[in-house]
Amino acid sequence: MIDLVRAAPHIAMHRGKTFVLKLGGEPLAQRPHRRALAQQIAAIHALGSRIVLVHGGGPQTDSLQRQLGEEPRMIGGKRVTTPLALRALCMATAGELHGQLLAELAAAGVPATGIAGSSAGLLVAKKRPPVETEVGTVDFGAVGDLIGVDPLPLRALLDAGRLPVVSPPVSDGAGGLLNVNADFMAAAIAVALGAAKLVLVTGAPGILTNPTDPASLVSALSLEELATLEEAGQVRGGMKAKATAIRRAIEGGVGRVHVVSGLDPEALLCELYTNHGAGTLVTREKEEASELVEAHA
Repeated sequence: MIDLVRAAPHIAMHRGKTFVLKLGGEPLAQRPHRRALAQQIAAIHALGSRIVLVHGGGPQTDSLQRQLGEEPRMIGGKRVTTPLALRALCMATAGELHGQLLAELAAAGVPATGIAGSSAGLLVAKKRPPVETEVGTVDFGAVGDLIGVDPLPLRALLDAGRLPVVSPPVSDGAGGLLNVNADFMAAAIAVALGAAKLVLVTGAPGILTNPTDPASLVSALSLEELATLEEAGQVRGGMKAKATAIRRAIEGGVGRVHVVSGLDPEALLCELYTNHGAGTLVTREKEEASELVEAHA
């Protein structure tokens, strides 16, 4: 675990700051990983940070969609959301996974409160029209692009000492539901809250120059360097959506975005409370070499 003496400057810096943490479906798939994440989140909350959690549930949705008799279809890391796929998403995320996560947080002593993305006008999206992709024109079905965020419900919960946990799907503003990428949800919420950090907790150690080699982890990147990796084809699959979310968050005023493993039981705390970190830190500008020791502050 982290050395509290060395972590003290980080703890002082983070106290009272708002962090948005997005938890991916892969780290939440197994109970030991959920429990370890809940314990780390409990520590961050106890140390005085204001936390909003957003979670996805891609693997869980895939599994349920297959059980319901339909093979998931992904194009460019995005789900083609048929009526049955939307049903699977609702059941797997807002239903089972949301409850499991809240239960683990409660067991860890976290005063977490669940809230759906469609609640109280928190998030509103419009249906995405057919778009051009590498395989031609595709209608992604019940997939939405965010058009509105109302942070007031989240601020009320934070001010009451609660930890909001936001799940998909999202309202279309007309009584329907839409599938919105949870990374995009988290980025939009971070911008709306003026969060100090967005932390993307995923199955990978961070951003890798070689997606198949964990040793190729990049500890710090600027937006320009991230774009270079994208152009070189080194950002693939679900990490492409994360790259978009990172850009939206930073361009919207979030100072720092972290990408860190949710499979390592100490990575989240290490990333936030040590100089060396455990994942990837992305900032608007390139960090000077003399500043790298503080890069993960």
